[in-house]
Formats: sequence, structure tokens, C-alpha cells
Amino acid sequence: MLRLFKSSQLHSVPSLSPTSAAAAAAAAATATSRIAITPLARAMSSSTQKPRFSEGTEEASASSSLDSLLSGHWTLTNEGEALERSFKFKTFAKTWVYNTAFIRWTTHHPKGLSTKDLELAAACDSIARDFGELEPEPVSCEVRSVADRATTSAGDCCIPKKSG
Repeated sequence: MLRLFKSSQLHSVPSLSPTSAAAAAAAAATATSRIAITPLARAMSSSTQKPRFSEGTEEASASSSLDSLLSGHWTLTNEGEALERSFKFKTFAKTWVYNTAFIRWTTHHPKGLSTKDLELAAACDSIARDFGELEPEPVSCEVRSVADRATTSAGDCCIPKKSG
């Protein structure tokens, strides 16, 4: 699932099929929010968290892909079950509202990081470069907290809600 967060609103895109992943990554690269993660926060997150891969994920190859992403701007969430980062662009035309997007990739079932999450994160990086991504500015990590609260309150999208 891809979730895009802005401190005053939440945009949510349901689970993606493999055929729509590239389109979603392109949309994600031009999405909006107001956040950047400082280099210190990025270093702390990527160095202190251990990844929790989803069941069935080949950890050796996934770890190699993950290391490559973590050496860039991606960070692990506190639980190690998701990757997240922000993207900044020069102009309004390259984005939806402002000039920065916050993206978090994770797999809900089975829970944890999967190779699809890693592939889509890499696709976001590639598309963001094509769109002229700028170096993110240091801004409060408040959006990460908003993302955590929204994820918790939204529940698990992969488990049908019981009708009552």
C-alpha cells in the first residue's frame, strides 16, 4: 500500500497491481506533502533499525536491495517493517500541492518488507530523478508521526472488515 501524507490531510491509494505499480510510482514521485528527513534522523533510523521482512521474502537478496536504498534517502520505520522517504521538486508543476512528497512502502499481508516494496522504492527514486528531484530540506519529522497515527487508525487494509 502506498500512503501519501500531508500534515493537514491524508491521501491513500489502495493496494497496487503489478501493472499499475509504475503509474503509481510516477504519481508518487509528483505527490505532495511537507516533510524532509534530516541526515541525522536518516542515519539514526537506518543504522539502529533491523529490517523485518515479510514471510516468504528471500532475505539475502532483499538485504542487498535494502542496503542500496538505505544508502540513499530511504529509511526504515521504527518497527523495520516499512521504507519511507521524502522527495522534493523545484516547481509546483512537478507536484500536486507543494513541492515535497512523503512515501511509505510496506506489505501488510504477510506483514513486513517484501521485494515488491524494495522494487517500488527503487522505481520511485528513478522516476524522481527523471522529474528533477532536489535535495530535501531539513524539516520537522512530524509527518512521520502523522503517518504512524493514520496507519494505526486505518487498520489493516488486507483484512476484510466485519459487518455488524
